[in-house]
Amino acid sequence: GQWQCALGLFVGMQRTELQPNVISYNSTISACEKDGQWQCALGLFVGMQQIELQPNVISYTSTISACEKGGRWQHALGLFVGMQHNELLPNVFSYSSMMSACGKGGPWQRALGLFVGMQQIELQPNVISYTSTISACEKRGQWHCALRLFVGMRQMEWLPNVISYSSTISACGKGGQWYRALGFFVGMQQIELL
Repeated sequence: GQWQCALGLFVGMQRTELQPNVISYNSTISACEKDGQWQCALGLFVGMQQIELQPNVISYTSTISACEKGGRWQHALGLFVGMQHNELLPNVFSYSSMMSACGKGGPWQRALGLFVGMQQIELQPNVISYTSTISACEKRGQWHCALRLFVGMRQMEWLPNVISYSSTISACGKGGQWYRALGFFVGMQQIELL
């Protein structure tokens, strides 16, 4: 995969006595993240700190996303807290990755808390933020919550994607709200997402 190529270039850079910087670390972490190699991404993140390079928001966010893809929500949470401890402000992508990590194995309430928290610091959620939180609610059978988020997304004039609809339909189904689920299914057909 691409992560192996990126890692090979990164190691080759060090062999030629070129010192990696934050950008080269971030690029390699990002390549690992995209291929789901959370251990590699986390190892690089730790490695950059060992040589006294200060991770930036991109470093943290890419590593959080890698942990999310690897189903390691506790690691993602540690990074998210560490980012704030180091006085770096998470961006919409940091929050969305963290919400998704909570949805894949962590507490759904934490995903919802992050969703509310990002708005309190005046970050506007995007489709990914909404969808990640809807998905977290769906996985725990919280159809009321998923429905409120879906309606809120529409009120903010965000166009829901297939995952937004599917998660909301599934949440309604788990909650015995078949008529609502059917309504969302028809809505998907009307905007030609099926």
